[in-house]
Amino acid sequence: MNIMIIEDQRDVVEMLRLNWSDSRDRIDYLTSMRQASRFIHSNELTAYDCILIDINLTDGSGLELLRDARSRSDVPIVMISGAGDADSRADAISVGADDYVMKPFSVKELRARVHRLHDARVSRNPPRQSTAFKIGKIDCDIGRLSLGYNGASQPLTALEARILQVLHDSAGQDCPKSSIARQALFREHDPRDKTIDVYINRLRGKLTELNAASGDAIKTIRGVGYRLSDTQQQSE
Repeated sequence: MNIMIIEDQRDVVEMLRLNWSDSRDRIDYLTSMRQASRFIHSNELTAYDCILIDINLTDGSGLELLRDARSRSDVPIVMISGAGDADSRADAISVGADDYVMKPFSVKELRARVHRLHDARVSRNPPRQSTAFKIGKIDCDIGRLSLGYNGASQPLTALEARILQVLHDSAGQDCPKSSIARQALFREHDPRDKTIDVYINRLRGKLTELNAASGDAIKTIRGVGYRLSDTQQQSE
């Protein structure tokens, strides 16, 4: 699981990271309202399986972040508070929180709650076995790892397919390289690493070889990443 912690007390963040004790989970954190708001309004939000938000941030309200996040995603959200009562918990749940914990809390119990919420979400929204969509005039079949147009085809590697899927999930919006790295390469983005750029160029080449105009569907957004335009979902 990928877990984002929005908490301005670094000792709490470190306590969580040191005691989480599940190597399958990756824990990232943000320490300010400004950073968190930028994250929630970016496509990076889709890369996370659960978000933990402190209600009382130094520079703003965690409830405001909760409202914004809930308006954009159904990702499980757990609110953390150092002070509160039944009414404040009810307020958080009514805004859209999935769970609420009070400081001090048991990391083991919190981890169990997070995993329970994630498992429930997966059971409600099972992953699709294959996805087919158009890029320009080209048929893209993620399940079959192929691009096709007018009887001609180009194979896709598994990594190329994952990159196209990430771009398609954010079609029409800027897709940061950090999001592509986490969801397609399964690692953090290093600005010195040109792997994503190399694969984007390969994908453009394959699209162009099938249909020249469709090769322009992947746009470069300087300083951010890429954007996939001119796409549509196909019925399966």
